[in-house]
Amino acid sequence: MDSFIYLLLETLIVGLMILGLYASKKHFGIGLLFIFIGTMQFFQTILSGNVYNLYFDLFLFSPGSTLVFISTLFAVLLIFRNESIIKVRSVIYGIILSNLVLVFLSYISLEQILSDNYSRNSTFLAEIFNFDITLFLTGIVLLYLDMILIVFVFRYLESKFPKNYFLQFAGATITTAVLDSLLFYTLNFYSALNYSEMMIGNIAGKVLVCLVLSTLFTFYFVINPQRESNKRKALQVKDILMIINFTTSGKR
Repeated sequence: MDSFIYLLLETLIVGLMILGLYASKKHFGIGLLFIFIGTMQFFQTILSGNVYNLYFDLFLFSPGSTLVFISTLFAVLLIFRNESIIKVRSVIYGIILSNLVLVFLSYISLEQILSDNYSRNSTFLAEIFNFDITLFLTGIVLLYLDMILIVFVFRYLESKFPKNYFLQFAGATITTAVLDSLLFYTLNFYSALNYSEMMIGNIAGKVLVCLVLSTLFTFYFVINPQRESNKRKALQVKDILMIINFTTSGKR
């Protein structure tokens, strides 16, 4: 139960940070939210390879890594829901770029640690920076596809259920998260003996975080109806495709 309380607490903290940074954009701009999302990517990498908990005696997953992944998707949805396509494009490619740079810098850091004996805690640091490059690159590609997919699913649910904020957020994020887990574990661990256990645990963790954050985001928009009045007009598929089409300005 303690593990669940810790997960709930850190989920609320990250969710409130995302909403708080977005709400303060009038004073500081939206750049702070972009920076927060980008810096969380390295935190996810460290946690995914080192920190795991067992929940309800059934599901084993990395709580922090799961939270950072899902909160990234929620941040993308928040920006998509209220900002221009060019800003959605910026945050998506900013996240991908930060992950790619992380690979490069981690490799350099590992070589620096191994080059001599002057580094402190070298064994521990080497384990952190020596992650599987194939898994990491697979994760980056899937994350990019996830962020594109989620805006389409969200837009569809938004058009069908315009006032049901919880369904919009939960439906889009859970659908994307489940597909991500199925693809990631099938591509990388299908032959592993604990393939099903890893995948089911990861899905359970993602769904749990999605439900908590969906509740939080729904509450935010219910108590902030002015956000709805300033909302952009409904986007069509061709508008959303501007995210990957660099021949257009991306303005709504």
